[in-house]
Amino acid sequence: MSAGDGSIHRVHPILSCYVVDYPEQCLVACSKSGMCPKCRAPADNLQDMEPWEKRTQTWTEEIIENAKATTNTQSQFFKICMSHEVSGSLNTLFWKDFPFTDIHHSMTPDVLHQLHQGVLKHLISWCNRAMSCEELDCRIRTLPPAYGLCHFKNGILALSQISGSECKNMAKILLGCLVGALPKKGLLAVKSILDFIYLAQYSTYDNITLGYMEDALQAWETNRSFFIQTGICEDFNIPKFHSLLHYMESIKLFGTTDNYNTEMFERLHIDFAKHGWRTSNFCDEFPQMVSWLSWQEKITSFDTYILYAEKGPQDSPTIIRLSEKVPVKLAKYPNQAGKSIYAIETTHQAPGFSQNLKEYLNHFLSRRTSNQAAHTYPLPFSKLNVFHQFKFSPHALQDEEDESDVVKAIPISSKLPSGRFDPVVVLQTDDAEATGMTGMFC
Repeated sequence: MSAGDGSIHRVHPILSCYVVDYPEQCLVACSKSGMCPKCRAPADNLQDMEPWEKRTQTWTEEIIENAKATTNTQSQFFKICMSHEVSGSLNTLFWKDFPFTDIHHSMTPDVLHQLHQGVLKHLISWCNRAMSCEELDCRIRTLPPAYGLCHFKNGILALSQISGSECKNMAKILLGCLVGALPKKGLLAVKSILDFIYLAQYSTYDNITLGYMEDALQAWETNRSFFIQTGICEDFNIPKFHSLLHYMESIKLFGTTDNYNTEMFERLHIDFAKHGWRTSNFCDEFPQMVSWLSWQEKITSFDTYILYAEKGPQDSPTIIRLSEKVPVKLAKYPNQAGKSIYAIETTHQAPGFSQNLKEYLNHFLSRRTSNQAAHTYPLPFSKLNVFHQFKFSPHALQDEEDESDVVKAIPISSKLPSGRFDPVVVLQTDDAEATGMTGMFC
């Protein structure tokens, strides 16, 4: 392989992680469909929370080689392999002679397909049976719009195909929609799974946070019997639920799950394949897609160079792009121009607005008075321009990603009788912590 300085080096790559969805895991690891590709848990005992003996590459190779030596036909080979809980679909193993590799050990968790598209979908379907699809859908539709939450105004039954982002948004509101409809045991079971899903997406771990994941699994084992006792499901012999047992070990070995989550590659598939295919004429599309991707890379490279040339060599393009973000953005024209302060207090449900405004303006006076004295002074104006929302750019978790959020304050009207007022937590001092409200103002 060529290095950055042009020199050529001999490298010896080692297969450490194999990032695929469950069907391909079974295919590559030669495990029967419906079983675990990492351990020898039988298909009828996947619900057991105790760890089973691990599958090893040597064990799998021996079964396949013995089946080859003792059979003459493909059907016999297939039958013997399946009797030992090994798939007989593959005769030649591409990973057989790989050094320092165990294919079963290399199979990584998959947050997108196992948790969001698997475990969470099962959980939602069970909740539908526990309280009827219509009731759960009605509760989801009638949830008030709120900042950071997706408002499913048509419910979830109308969704023909649920994407990963929609599953994430459902997880945020699911527990709140079940309160009062399920008994305590059912709510604890749902909460434990939701806790595990969020804990599995942490960007850093220690023994304490890994212990939280184990506690969530223990709570699930304690309360999951609710779904069986009510006849909602017969058992939990589901491979994607069984895979939760292997998350902690994989995190200890391979790091956080964002290192091997297939969601990243699904996104790259959209950028590098779907968009390129749509720009082609659908005839001999491959060279057209390659050309289109090449043009996109050149345009991006040119834009980066222009930013670098304008700002000078002392700043990197990434820092320039982040520093040019406007923290708060308002529309060019207000939604309501010249609205009286009295009308603002009425329609925005803010009876103390004029007094708070006087206190705020008092801070800018060179000779400040007390807040009580400021309340007695008349305002030099009686009307204000009103904006119903503003946009802001929080700090992105990754430098290459631009994030933007909207906060809305929509007054009472005939179409929206209760209005919409998103709560905002503002950092006041440097004493604010990651949890709690110390140093913040709501």
